[in-house]
Amino acid sequence: MGDSLQEQLRALGLAEDKPDRRPGRAGRSRKDKRRSGLPAATHSGSEPSLDEAYALRDREERRAAERSKREKLAEERRRREINGKIRRIVEDCRLNRDDATVPRHFLYKGRIRKLYVTVEQQRALADGQMGIVYLTGGYHLLAIEPLERVRRISADHVVDLKDGDPDEDEHPVPDDLIW
Repeated sequence: MGDSLQEQLRALGLAEDKPDRRPGRAGRSRKDKRRSGLPAATHSGSEPSLDEAYALRDREERRAAERSKREKLAEERRRREINGKIRRIVEDCRLNRDDATVPRHFLYKGRIRKLYVTVEQQRALADGQMGIVYLTGGYHLLAIEPLERVRRISADHVVDLKDGDPDEDEHPVPDDLIW
């Protein structure tokens, strides 16, 4: 019990050893630390000051924002390339007609959409000889071959016209079920 409280805390590792109090030593070490480019607090192993912590956080936030911006621009560039390729196919092979009067309803991205087609196009869509492609706000009728080219570029642009609810296929009703 002869140890002072400070010595007991030092023994437990909760207090720091006495700093070197020689007059010239402390000044030189701060200068050396500043020359190295790192804040003085990071060299000594203690916590950085509040200003340094804010500066570090701001720097990390700026880096994250720049990285996010670069990723967003790269994604935008990739999307434009895909839309350009699909636009060339649609411009060459589009089968939409201005005199179409039959509304064809279909489900695309969770919403019911409508496209006007002719009676012949309605039959071809039902038989699977034609398909629908979405491109920048519009729906376009395409024959199977150009539709497959679009599907190879981006399957998200091709409308799935298969009939039936997808949930029915996952959970079929047994034949022996009696109500």
